[in-house]
Order: sequence, then structure tokens, then C-alpha cells
Amino acid sequence: MLSTAVDGLVANLRKKSIISGYASQSRDGIRFMDLGQSLIRYRIVGKGAKILVFVTDPPIVIEHYDYLINLLKADYQVVIFEPPGFGFSIPSLRFDYRFKSLVDVIEAFLENLSLGPVTFVAPCVLGYGGISLAHRRPDLIRELVLSQVPSWAEILKWKHHRDPKGLLAIPVLSQLLLKRLKKQRTPLWFDLATGHSPKAAEFNEIAQQAFKHGALFNLASGFQKLLVSPSPLPAGLAVKTLFLWGEKDVSHCRTCKESSLDMIPHAQLIQLPDAGHFPELEVSDTFAAHLESFLQAPVQQHKGVHGHE
Repeated sequence: MLSTAVDGLVANLRKKSIISGYASQSRDGIRFMDLGQSLIRYRIVGKGAKILVFVTDPPIVIEHYDYLINLLKADYQVVIFEPPGFGFSIPSLRFDYRFKSLVDVIEAFLENLSLGPVTFVAPCVLGYGGISLAHRRPDLIRELVLSQVPSWAEILKWKHHRDPKGLLAIPVLSQLLLKRLKKQRTPLWFDLATGHSPKAAEFNEIAQQAFKHGALFNLASGFQKLLVSPSPLPAGLAVKTLFLWGEKDVSHCRTCKESSLDMIPHAQLIQLPDAGHFPELEVSDTFAAHLESFLQAPVQQHKGVHGHE
């Protein structure tokens, strides 16, 4: 607990200045929800009948979503939130970054929104929280749209490739190192994750602005507590699901994309050659088109369907 407490302590010491400044003022519709274990920053835009709930993929923050929101807000109510310990969502000293704790936070967040069943859009590691909660609470999640989410065995391999020397596994030291190095490491990650796309510079600029105003990036705690064996995922999930895979993502070049269907065999899987780790932000128009098609199609049309662009 000492390692995660380091992340919690630093965030809570700066809590007042964080929530009274840039984090609450940078965009319209930004709010904070106090869930006890975490103070969650989120944004609500649009008045459509269907509700889309996006969770950000750190170091992506709410401010990265401007273009996508403009595409969707006429037809959907769009909610975007940052997971605890990342962006401006501040974990309490009790938050332990374990998988169950993440799912509990997402459940409490959706319950408190009181918007009814939603389409939950989640990237990478956050996608597993969506899978687990969709099984636990089908009254909260109607559909899943997941990007860069392979099987649990494959994500553990990905974790090892991202940290082959195990530096992020060293308690306390890794937490302190990341606080010092996150600004330098972020542009390298965006370059790798987007396949050296020009978008990387734009993403980095927004992330650095967030860091300047106190944004969190508690990756070491997540690596140490959340991504561990055995798999916490349910079997036999029946929820309607779309998997998207950006093929330019160098970090997943060795990942078996088809393994996504090991978790939800009836899902639709689409590979996007022009996208990297962040399809909804890199190819937003393409993403929006696939989203609309997926939501309009009957459930039975999504059994074992594959696609490639």
C-alpha cells in the first residue's frame, strides 16, 4: 500500500489547486464527482437520446476529445471521464489500483450519472473494466466499443514488452521516477503508439498542457496492481460488442488481435490500417461511421463478424 499511497498523497496535497483551476475551466460541461475512493473529472456534452460514455487512455485527457465531440454531440449525449490516478481524477489514499477497485469506481460513476444503460467506449486496459462491469451490471452497459483490447494473456505480454526490465514493478521508486520523467516519456509514447503519425505532436502538446496544470499519470501503480495474473474477466459475456484495432500502433505490433474474440466470440472486430493506439482520436470520422453502423445493426449481425479497411 505504501507505493500507491505515494501516488495518492501527492495528488491529494494538490487537490484544491487542481480542481479550482484549469481542470474545471478548460472546457464547458466539465464536472467533478466525488465517489469517496476517487474524485472523478468528467465532461457531458450533447443532448442526443443515446448515451456514449468514453473513458480516457492515459496520458490522453478530456481535452483531446474536442473534434470527436463536435462530430457526435448532435446525435448523442457524450460523457468523457478520466480514470482514477490519471488526468485530473484524484484517487484517495485508500484507492489501491486493483482491478476490482477500478470496476467498482466505473460502476459507481455510471450509477451516479443516472442516465440508464449506455454504450461504453473504452481503450486498452480500461476496456477490461468495461467487460467486467457489463457482465456484472447489464442495466448500466448496453453495448461495448473497445479499442486495442486483446485477451488477458496477450495484454500481460504487452505489459512485459512495455517494461522488459521490470522497472515499473519496483514499488515506491517507480512511482517517484514517473513523477519526474512523465513529461519526457509522453512524447516518445505518443510517437510509438501512433506509428510515428503527425498526430503525435498534437497529442503531446495537449498532454503537456495538462501536466503543467497538475495532471496525474500514476502508471506504475496500475502496472503493479491491476495488470496481474490470473485473469479477472468473466466468461460467456453476451453484450453486443465492437472491437477496433488500430494497425499502426507499434506497441501492439506483436499482439494477436484475433485474441479479442477469445473473450467475446460473438463480437465484431474491425482493423483500421490508418489508426494507431487511439482510433477514436486519430481517425475520428472513420470511428464515428463505424460506431453508428454498429449501434444501428441488430445484435444477431455481430456474431463472428470480422472486417478490415
